[in-house]
Amino acid sequence: MTYENRTEGETGSSSSSGNQALAERVIAVTPEGTEAEYAILADPESIRGNERWMFPARIRVAPDGAKTLLNPEELAARNAAWLAEAGWTREACSRWLFTWTAVQVRCDPAAAVEAVEALGMRPGRIAEGEPFALEGALGPVILARSGGRDDRIVLTGTGPVDPAHLHEQEVRAALVVAEVSGETLGPEDAAAAAAGIAASGTVSITLEIDAAGTVWRREDRSEYTMTGSRHSDGLHRAQRTVTRVPRAEWDRRQTERAAE
Repeated sequence: MTYENRTEGETGSSSSSGNQALAERVIAVTPEGTEAEYAILADPESIRGNERWMFPARIRVAPDGAKTLLNPEELAARNAAWLAEAGWTREACSRWLFTWTAVQVRCDPAAAVEAVEALGMRPGRIAEGEPFALEGALGPVILARSGGRDDRIVLTGTGPVDPAHLHEQEVRAALVVAEVSGETLGPEDAAAAAAGIAASGTVSITLEIDAAGTVWRREDRSEYTMTGSRHSDGLHRAQRTVTRVPRAEWDRRQTERAAE
């Protein structure tokens, strides 16, 4: 996954970008769904964040996209060891800390499912003409065929941005900033401060799928102008691309990068 965000406001501009990767190994395909193991590609010993205990995780993905964690006891045990290594009690669970960025301490094994869902590469059944629940859009978008190549087709959908979604994001961000800064801010006060948010613009999605419905590439884009925010008024542009590649191809690319 690669992402790039940019905001242009009256007081200046800001941007962020990054990338991450996750290995997916299909263990079994049953009438109940696809069972897969997800693992990080970095050395676990080099990771100090939540990924150190969340992965590997075995997850069953039902045909409708619903995900069930199959090894919760294993993750719970790793989480306990992770907390002990950091010198934390379970009181640290759900708290936000600030290192080079804001990080929430997660302790629920279900967090691994959320991390996999965030990639959006197994959303359930998708097809031309069908509605698709796109985060940040004001209602489902309808997928339309916009091209194809080899044995894959390309589906796209676009809809207006949902101001209520941006309001929720603003409230959540304000509460996180207050927590890591040691300030006192309640949810009601945060919601009141963000009550005047308005926005106009679009969010869109492009999916490249094969005949079996497997997503090989997903691109999410948004472009909207927001007003009424204490910190984020202006033009917002964001793009996130997730690509599935066979492990052999990934290893080949890594070898080439190392050689360069």
